[in-house]
Amino acid sequence: MWFSFILLGCGYSFYQRPLYLKEDWKTIYIPPWKNYSSETSLGEYLSYYLRHKFAQGQFLLPVYDEEKADLILKGEVKKVYLDPISYETFLVTKERKISFEGEYQLIERKTGKVILKRPISRYEIYRVAQQQVVNFLDPGREEALKLLSQDLAEIILQDIMFNELKL
Repeated sequence: MWFSFILLGCGYSFYQRPLYLKEDWKTIYIPPWKNYSSETSLGEYLSYYLRHKFAQGQFLLPVYDEEKADLILKGEVKKVYLDPISYETFLVTKERKISFEGEYQLIERKTGKVILKRPISRYEIYRVAQQQVVNFLDPGREEALKLLSQDLAEIILQDIMFNELKL
């Protein structure tokens, strides 16, 4: 009991619903992100991992019908680019960096009001396994896209959870 008083006295608080989210907002619809890049699977990965994160959080439950949702979380993949960052030899890449630039917005479905709109960027570094390279395929790239999507989903959820908006 004393431990609880000490924690609360130091300013710590328990996990709670963000104040700007109305109590009657209980569901969220997360469509696949619009994707303007050549990485066709990235928009699907992002929406999948965002749904997973929101389902874990349990303060907004994902639904698969937009008409049943209180909120909509839309996003756009604007740029994805790859840079070699280290080489085995002059022509053989050892590691690459995959960079992402995009934007997301949280919208109240009934009114169409944009509650939160943010640009987001992130990168992931991955190794290119030389023994698996066949016909110029890029091994590790798909796994890097998944890791990038998981990181972005976590960042977006934290931004929504800990943002102090004035509505």
